[in-house]
Amino acid sequence: MSKLRYKKDSNAIDVNRGNIYFIYGLLIWPLLHFMVFWVYVNVATVENSFFQYTIDGSRTFNGINNYIKVFTDIFFKDSPNILNYRAFLNTLSLIPLALFINMPIMVFFAYFIYKKVAGFRVYRILLFTPAVISSVVLCLIFGAFVTPGGPFDTILTAIGLGGDGTGYDTGIIPISGWLADEKTAWGTLLVFSIICGISGYLIYFNSAMGRLPQEVFESAALDGASEVRQFFSIVVPMIWPIITTMSVQSISAAFGWFMPTLLLSPGNKYSTTIGMIIVNQARSGEQSVTGIVSAMAVTVSIIGGIIVLSFKTIMEKFFREVQY
Repeated sequence: MSKLRYKKDSNAIDVNRGNIYFIYGLLIWPLLHFMVFWVYVNVATVENSFFQYTIDGSRTFNGINNYIKVFTDIFFKDSPNILNYRAFLNTLSLIPLALFINMPIMVFFAYFIYKKVAGFRVYRILLFTPAVISSVVLCLIFGAFVTPGGPFDTILTAIGLGGDGTGYDTGIIPISGWLADEKTAWGTLLVFSIICGISGYLIYFNSAMGRLPQEVFESAALDGASEVRQFFSIVVPMIWPIITTMSVQSISAAFGWFMPTLLLSPGNKYSTTIGMIIVNQARSGEQSVTGIVSAMAVTVSIIGGIIVLSFKTIMEKFFREVQY
């Protein structure tokens, strides 16, 4: 009897050991990925930020001079360095756009679809379509729409806003085009961000609303609560953790925003962003800018981290997390 029990226990030990080996085997790849692409990359970036590189790849210790240049670029308009004042402001302007325009629109339309209002299937297709189309394709379509003499200019001309026929200087259409003119380039990109950005997190909000208990809505309806009242008093508080999470992700994404600028307005200093500058310098392959670009990345990470943590703390004070 004791031998049989020992044999069973041995089999159990072998099974448990096999499960442990299997679990550790699955963890090898994500752990390796984390060590290489997070730990190594970030440590190397911080180290490089304190050095000055030459064209041949040699480097000398530069102290905090790279960081001084970065802060000069950010806070002084006339700085001649790589980073510029406008790029920093453009990047910051993406944050209120995401939080106070895109986010409310997404929550509203998610509620619209959740309540299955008349025509919700059509709206669901229209709103979800940009999320499944490549951002490159969306940029090309939008660029063709606002190109000089394109469909948008044709529409404005047809309604009398394009000028008097002698040129665009007497209308609202810029002579150099919407994506090239210094007064309209960044605004045009912001419009593109709104059009294509409202579908980004729509599926998350729609899924969160789908998990809400129907008993709460039935009780509110019996008490005479309107749809608007239910939206602001029930839906928004109950999905507030999702709204907070998506808002934090939107703020983080703003500091790496560059694709629309790269595809629609490359080389235009009026529509550039911090992410675009870092990407351009990394693509150039010039060793001499490694130190300043590394300092730029570290500075942006610190500023972004402070903004994200501050905003998250403020958001969590509005509503308590609801368990349901």
